[in-house]
Amino acid sequence: MNKKNLIFPVIAALFLTGCGNTVSGADQIKAQRYYQYLPLCQKISGADGLTEEQLNTLETEFYTRTDNYEQTMYYIIGENSYMNEIYCQFQNHTLVPVQNYSPMAFVLYQHQNEIAMNPILLMRNVLEGDDDPATEYDNYTDHIFCTEKNKFTPVQEEWTSPTEIYSGTAENFIQKLFSAYIDSETLPVGHTSDSKGNPDMYYVYLIDAREDIEFYAFYFYVDENGIFYQASMDYLQYGGNELLFCLGDSAPKTDACFAGESHAEEKNTLLKNILDISPSKDKIGTYNEYFLCTSGFTREYISDTAGKIAELRHITYQLQKSQDS
Repeated sequence: MNKKNLIFPVIAALFLTGCGNTVSGADQIKAQRYYQYLPLCQKISGADGLTEEQLNTLETEFYTRTDNYEQTMYYIIGENSYMNEIYCQFQNHTLVPVQNYSPMAFVLYQHQNEIAMNPILLMRNVLEGDDDPATEYDNYTDHIFCTEKNKFTPVQEEWTSPTEIYSGTAENFIQKLFSAYIDSETLPVGHTSDSKGNPDMYYVYLIDAREDIEFYAFYFYVDENGIFYQASMDYLQYGGNELLFCLGDSAPKTDACFAGESHAEEKNTLLKNILDISPSKDKIGTYNEYFLCTSGFTREYISDTAGKIAELRHITYQLQKSQDS
């Protein structure tokens, strides 16, 4: 994994110096850093601007964590077999993209083409470690604990047998479902196979980096008749403001590193949509007397120094026959 230097616009210097004035090299560096960490600087309530010492602290912590995350991911990826490629979306059209000020986003951005594994598994290993004291790699697991809450048991809902039929391959059908959010024609869709070599589960891996980093793993289960009978989604949101903690008393006190609104809800509809379609035309089978059941849980990752830094959610929609059938 080769590091690449971040390049910041020349206009960054104007943030602190004013237009047309000659500035010193130190002032230019300060202006560049202020621009790089602008979204963090703007969250400091009542601050006219961060001091040079605070900006230097952000810079030092940024590269310290970058190195740690890279070493951690080297180990995790090396210990896991490669599966399907992750589809990554980094919002580069924003004034200051999240990979400029979030070390986690920076590492993922630089090495996005080198990671081909379940992104939820990747992040859980980064956050939770491997519980092996003999492991020799740096990771951000110190002072982090996770709490699981909101467990809920399946709730039956009435379900009407769908009438629409999907055509073509299951992969193409899944790609079309994602077309509202991404360039789905290039979306990698992987699958696992049953004992007979037939696909029995399709999966899609996605990273969507906006003001935070959102990791998705979608699972679509199909039976021998071509019926999609279950769809699940693992979703993990990692706060892009993770460096705020190192500003000490100046940083916001509530969930300092976990900010932004989740975009998971917009993709929840994918799970229901795939169950609302009958089998492919070249398959046989129908939905008879099914109920839609929902289950899931939420897990929060909390740091002693940074508050809540990440949140993992899981949700499953499953068609089940009633016991009377």
